[in-house]
Amino acid sequence: MTSSNALPTNRPDTAPGGPVRVLYCLAHAGGSAMPYGRWTQSFAPAVRVEPLELPGHGVRLREPLVTDLDPLVAEVTSRIRPGDAPFAIFGHSFGALLGYEVSRRLAARGTPPAALLVAGRNGPAEPLSHRPLHTLPDDRFTQALHRLGGLPDALLEQPALLRMYLPALRGDLRLVETYTRRPGPGLALPIAAFAGRRDVLTDARGVLAWERETTDRFQLALLPGGHFFVAEPGFPEALAGALSALTAAVVPPQGDGSVAEAPEISRRREPAARR
Repeated sequence: MTSSNALPTNRPDTAPGGPVRVLYCLAHAGGSAMPYGRWTQSFAPAVRVEPLELPGHGVRLREPLVTDLDPLVAEVTSRIRPGDAPFAIFGHSFGALLGYEVSRRLAARGTPPAALLVAGRNGPAEPLSHRPLHTLPDDRFTQALHRLGGLPDALLEQPALLRMYLPALRGDLRLVETYTRRPGPGLALPIAAFAGRRDVLTDARGVLAWERETTDRFQLALLPGGHFFVAEPGFPEALAGALSALTAAVVPPQGDGSVAEAPEISRRREPAARR
C-alpha cells in the first residue's frame, strides 16, 4: 500500500488511466453526477469520463427515485457496457458505496472493472460514522448534515433548490444508513481510496478498511479538505494519476522499442477473508 498527503500536480508517464478507456462516475448522496463531465480535460484523449446520473437526481430529477439498493445497483449496472472498452468506476461518498456494490455485481458476472476508485467514504464493512439522520424532520435533517460537512454551503443558501433535492438526499442517506455489507470475497481488482483530512464523515482507520476489500493492489491518499475535497481543482489530475498507476502494467514502448515497468503500488499477498 502507498499513501500520499497532497494532490499531485504532474501527469504520470503513462496516458491518464493507463489501459482504461472509460471512467464511470457516481455522485454523493442527493447529488448530480453531471459535474464530473468537467473532468474530461484531465483524462482526455485517452479516457472518456462517463457520469452516471441516478433516477430522481440531477437531469433525471423528474424520474421516480429508486429507494432500494438492489434495484439501484441493477439500474446502474445495466448502463455500464463492459464489452465496449476497458473501464473503471469512481464514486464519491454514497457513490463510493454504490460503485463498490456495482463492482461486486460486475465481478460476479465475469466482467469486473479494471479498478475501483472511492472518495469520502469509510470501507463498506465499517460501522456508520454518524448517528442516523434520514428520519429527522427536514430542518433538523439539513442542519445536522451541514454540521457534519455533508451538505454544500451553496445548496444550503438556496432553500427552494434544497427542497427540490431533499427527497433524493434523504433517500440516498437512508440507503447509506441502513446498509450492511453482505458476506463475500474481496474484489480481484485494484482499489484507490481518497479521504479529506477535515472530513468528519470518514476517519483514517475507516478509509484504510478499503484495503480489505481487494486481493489486488491498494492505494490510499489523505488530502487537504473536508467532505467535498473532490471539488478541489487539483483532484481530477490526482485521480487520473492514481488510475494510471493502478492499472498500467507497462509504460508504452519508447523509441528503442523497449518496455519499462510502471511503478508498483502494492499487491495483496493473501486473499481477503470471506465475510
